[in-house]
Amino acid sequence: MTDHNVVSLNEYGKRRTPISAEHQAMLAESRDILANGIARVLSRQSEAMENSLISLADRSPLMETRNLYFGAQGILNQQGTELFLSCKQAFVRAFDEQTQSTDFSRNSTDLDELSLVGDTDFEATLAVNKSSSRLRFHCAEELVGLDVRMGVLAARPQMNSDDNPLGPKFICESILEGLETLRIDLKVQLVLLNQFDLMLYPELPGLYQEINQYLVKKGIMPDFKVGVRTRPDSTRARSRNDEQADIMNLFEQIAKSSTSPVTGAGGSVLPSASGMPAGMGGAYVGSAAGVPAMLGMTMIEALHRLQGGALSLPGGVTIDLRPVPPTGGYSNVVRELQQSPVMLSANQLEAVMIDAVAMLFDYLFEDRAIPDHIKALIAQLQVPVLKVAIIDRSFFTNREHPARQVLDLIGSLVVKTDISDASTDPLLVEVESVIQRIITEYDQDDSIFGQAVYSLMALKAGREQELETGMAEKIADMQRSERVDSADSFALEQVRRALADQPSPAGIVSFLRDVWTHLLKREYIEGGESAPHLSAHIETMRELLWSVQPKSDMDSRLMLVRILPGLLKRLREGVQVSPMGTESAEKFFSELVALHANAVRANPQSLPLPEAEALLDDFPVEESSSATPVSVDCTGADMAAAHEIEDEFTNRARSLQKGDWVEFHYEDGTFRWARLGWISGLKGQYLFSDADGMNTFSITPHRLAEKLRSGQAVLVERRSPTDSAFGKLFAFFKQRLSPA
Repeated sequence: MTDHNVVSLNEYGKRRTPISAEHQAMLAESRDILANGIARVLSRQSEAMENSLISLADRSPLMETRNLYFGAQGILNQQGTELFLSCKQAFVRAFDEQTQSTDFSRNSTDLDELSLVGDTDFEATLAVNKSSSRLRFHCAEELVGLDVRMGVLAARPQMNSDDNPLGPKFICESILEGLETLRIDLKVQLVLLNQFDLMLYPELPGLYQEINQYLVKKGIMPDFKVGVRTRPDSTRARSRNDEQADIMNLFEQIAKSSTSPVTGAGGSVLPSASGMPAGMGGAYVGSAAGVPAMLGMTMIEALHRLQGGALSLPGGVTIDLRPVPPTGGYSNVVRELQQSPVMLSANQLEAVMIDAVAMLFDYLFEDRAIPDHIKALIAQLQVPVLKVAIIDRSFFTNREHPARQVLDLIGSLVVKTDISDASTDPLLVEVESVIQRIITEYDQDDSIFGQAVYSLMALKAGREQELETGMAEKIADMQRSERVDSADSFALEQVRRALADQPSPAGIVSFLRDVWTHLLKREYIEGGESAPHLSAHIETMRELLWSVQPKSDMDSRLMLVRILPGLLKRLREGVQVSPMGTESAEKFFSELVALHANAVRANPQSLPLPEAEALLDDFPVEESSSATPVSVDCTGADMAAAHEIEDEFTNRARSLQKGDWVEFHYEDGTFRWARLGWISGLKGQYLFSDADGMNTFSITPHRLAEKLRSGQAVLVERRSPTDSAFGKLFAFFKQRLSPA
């Protein structure tokens, strides 16, 4: 095998596969769930942490230690809100840098950069390791699933647990970075880190579970049992053993029913998948123990020689079952084997298994869902697969047998359906290399098939990621267009939620309705609900509403004093990018001063508080065009249909999931396969692409149902090719043995 055909799996694993837009959105949402949750927990427990620090200071016998505790308590009391925000921002930055980095691993160290570590840095490292280890141990069950799911989202299936950007180590390091930003003394930082650790300890598992549930709903490894370690199912194991015993018993009955060395004109125990005689295999079946000696080898030895090249038999007979190259077509060489003298070395049971494998390849070669150039690749594995089937009989019963997985993975590859030369597709070149490795290295140890499974899974995941990347721009455009249509309703809903059960002055409600919704809409249109600054704008809105409510106790008044400078700064920054004029802005801030002064009075004046709904009802909401989504595949007449039919075809169209394939037929007699790459969460519209991911088109489920109804579209079932083939094969066996 030449060097250019060798696939380096290590180098393949190091390539930085681009993250799809959909996965980026899920990463951002997961990040925000954790960041907002941590900030919420710390803010809620701020008073508890202060009390704990005061208690620690009172019990400390050393003045230096007491000063550290009192210093940490004072920072929490005076800069609590700013401190929590700084830590949150540091975490978001660290997360984004990690997920956008070309090298996802953080464990590589350049020897040229090694240097001595100071005592303080060493102390900080120990504190981070201690806190993160404690949190990871407590959240071990939740992190089992989350580590794997983050690896899938970040296109790093083998990601180290410490590289999980949602993991405890990232959280602890981000906390110290946020504290460092505020120029807090390192020893005080470590005191605060310990307090934060104590507060997060009972809450973090719930946050991780929330992220896991969100990702499961989004289809990220929904079958992965989070944190569940179960014993092997003995019932299932017995059932599998019984199934294997039944199948081998079936084979033995077939073998016994063929007692004559010559089984008939067709020569085979069984017909081919097409119903035609399978060839002359049965004519060579040996029934005596000495038959293999006539060839000087067993069936396995003969197959091993045929796997590597031509086989020379006594009498000058030469047999060469090597298939033609992938670009030259394919044939069932197992059928050719049945017609050769090699069958003299097979006993009756082996002859039945050989015929079963021949039928397996008959079915695979007749499967319309597998393109011809993929069948040509599968054809090269016929002799190795036949050999492993005879050596390891679980091949016929175990759906997860590595050799069956290899056939299934190759048969389900996402490739160009109109390719004329396999050498032009890099994916097929790499698959060819994997196949050649099986042919070259497989003897009687089927571990080579297990290695091939991992290689093919990596290749398939890489190709699907390429499809996602090719569609990313189109998906982003469609998502933005949908968000433009729904931005008004979204912004107004956020204001309604903030005002729920919280009557506010008319000036504040009008400000949120006329000014602040502008910021909410802008962020939502550009980045959706996970936009970087959207949550900050919503939080500012909530702080504004809280700030004008009466403050009946001293703690609330002190809290207002602490947050007011930052709140006013964010409000002014928002006003600057809004359509609000300078004069109106100054008037609003003057009224806000009066409202705040009134809120902190011992006996605040009663202000007229109109119904917020009455003011919000006047908010101008643009008509959404969601009722008539644009589709390049639909005509105006189609979209103008007054009534949409509800039937089984509509249900089929609606049941499609991302990754499903549909075969579209056209009037000129041509057809093409298209993969469902995205489903709109707002309008329910589908976006399809071809096998390259370059040509895309959108269509509504009802329009797709019309095409299914008329035969212009056919759903392509992407189930396991070997499962389907064996199901038909065993059904035929049972029918063969059943009495007439």
